Amino acid sequence: MTFNPLAAVMTYECKNILMNYPNPTALDLGSQTSSINKNFLKKFLEINNNISIELKSNVEQLIEKDLFSTEEYFRAINFHDYSSIDINGAYKSYKFDLNLNIKEDYNFDKKFDLVINNGTSEHVFNQSNFFLNFHNLTQVNGLMLNIVPFVDWINHGFYNYNPIFFADLAAANEYKILKICLGNRNAAILNIDQNHQQTFFDQIKPTDNNSEFKKIISLAKSKLGMNIILVVILKKIKDEIFKIPLQGKYLDDIKTNDSSYTNQSIGSASAKGQIPDNFKRK
Repeated sequence: MTFNPLAAVMTYECKNILMNYPNPTALDLGSQTSSINKNFLKKFLEINNNISIELKSNVEQLIEKDLFSTEEYFRAINFHDYSSIDINGAYKSYKFDLNLNIKEDYNFDKKFDLVINNGTSEHVFNQSNFFLNFHNLTQVNGLMLNIVPFVDWINHGFYNYNPIFFADLAAANEYKILKICLGNRNAAILNIDQNHQQTFFDQIKPTDNNSEFKKIISLAKSKLGMNIILVVILKKIKDEIFKIPLQGKYLDDIKTNDSSYTNQSIGSASAKGQIPDNFKRK
């Protein structure tokens, strides 16, 4: 995996959200080869000119190095501890297979304030276990940062992601969606006002030329180019077991059933075009 400028910017945004957490810890799902350089760090200092003297000094020390690791970046922006998990064991990562249930198969029960899925989950076939592990590894009130392929990522991994995946994942597990946006690897970002967040969950039909989400994607292509990345920051609110979500629009079809989805909130169900099958049958 590559720790690129987008990952660095979004990680720093998460660090600011965790500002009042004492000695915050971070875990990357996937060992990360750093691709940020001195020019990025110099621009970082220009943009964030109100940072603390300590943080500025840390970043300036990195600039003096010819090469620096992802871990060094995390420590520079004041994460107390940084770890990673990868089946290849690179960069001193925990050598775990994310297709498995890490808690049970490796007897690993450590939790972190920030857990990051930076271009990793799309390469893991067992999505259920991946997001179970993500959930179990995150502290209550901790953050889950997802940076995943969305548009034009052909044969990059097993999967690309629709935004409703995270809407209904959050609905099933009572996560709070703090941010959802589009970007590219160079940290160009298209932010959408939080009041219009639901637009990301609209179903786009081929003939629907008035779709607001379709317009957002067109704008993203013009601003960001190809290979558009979806960024989602979730906050874990409760210490409960992980729940597999049902796609939101099907909740209405089973509302009279006694099922594991009974308490799932609507998630993507209220977005445009997400019509329950029961309604179609009428």
